[in-house]
Amino acid sequence: MKVSLLFFLAIIIAASTMTSWAERSCSVGGCSGGGESWTASAQAFMNSDVPLVGVTGNQNAKSSSFSSGSFQAGQPVGGAINKTKTINRTIPGSAPIVSGVYVAPGSRADPFPAPAMLKSLDAISEKDVVLDVSIRRSPGQAHIRGGVNIPAKSFFYENGTLRNVTDLAEILGGAGISQEDAVMVYSDSFGSGEATAVLFALRYLGQENIRALDGGLDNWIAASLPMETKENLRSPASYAMRPRAELLADYDFVKSGQAQMVDARSFQDFGKASIGNATFISPENVLEEGRLKPGAGLKDTFARLNASRTVVVYSDDFYGASVVWFALQLMGFDARIYTWQDWQAHEEMV
Repeated sequence: MKVSLLFFLAIIIAASTMTSWAERSCSVGGCSGGGESWTASAQAFMNSDVPLVGVTGNQNAKSSSFSSGSFQAGQPVGGAINKTKTINRTIPGSAPIVSGVYVAPGSRADPFPAPAMLKSLDAISEKDVVLDVSIRRSPGQAHIRGGVNIPAKSFFYENGTLRNVTDLAEILGGAGISQEDAVMVYSDSFGSGEATAVLFALRYLGQENIRALDGGLDNWIAASLPMETKENLRSPASYAMRPRAELLADYDFVKSGQAQMVDARSFQDFGKASIGNATFISPENVLEEGRLKPGAGLKDTFARLNASRTVVVYSDDFYGASVVWFALQLMGFDARIYTWQDWQAHEEMV
């Protein structure tokens, strides 16, 4: 009798465990027979301990659509969700491979003194022009819905320096982007600097309404936000540039000593030679788990800099310099970019 009773209890416990696991394994929007809202289901799923699994191109195509900056199936995901989750996800077919630590959707604009150029990880307004600048993306790979692709390398010469303003305006106009558009730029990963480098290029041309996606495509995928594989094209537009030449520092300004210099190269290169009394701050110093550090963290990183003086970030890698430049901008600094190549060329002539 005791054996039978123990066996019976074991069956009940096993069934209860299986039920609990099944409830935790429901896909976004697929639990409780569809009775819960998309947002509630997504929050429950993101707060669970179950690793996210692959999302195919077809599943992305069926994701919720946008309506005035929010999902039609409910409010944008965000707010109370702040939990980090380790994800090892392989997306079959054409979608990217994602792995690492990610943060659930939600606005991080408040912790930064000047957050205007940061796009929080949530739904995108239907008025935004989504600019995908991922260098490694090929036709047919999954991307954010509505995204137009211009690889970041298109904005630079082969030696890594920024193209002239006429070339940049032609590239943007040919892709159907104008000065009046609200542009959201992103790349596969925020740390690559592709998005921040292109954002700098547009700001250099005088584009006012432009933001970079917090965390890039990696975090967008991890948050299960809508994607598609369709290639999008826009009708050509006339791009009326209003260059802000001061954003790209020149040799004379750097040599004058008016600015605080920040070296964004490798520590080894910094140790060999640097410009003046430069402070070493690499792109890795301003990043945390695939995104920019929060405001408090960046405040500590930039503690040696005087917020009332112009800062010039230089490197032999424009992408890396742009990540540090972008972080400085969010923290309210008057920041500019300079190239190590230009410094070397001028110093060799002296």
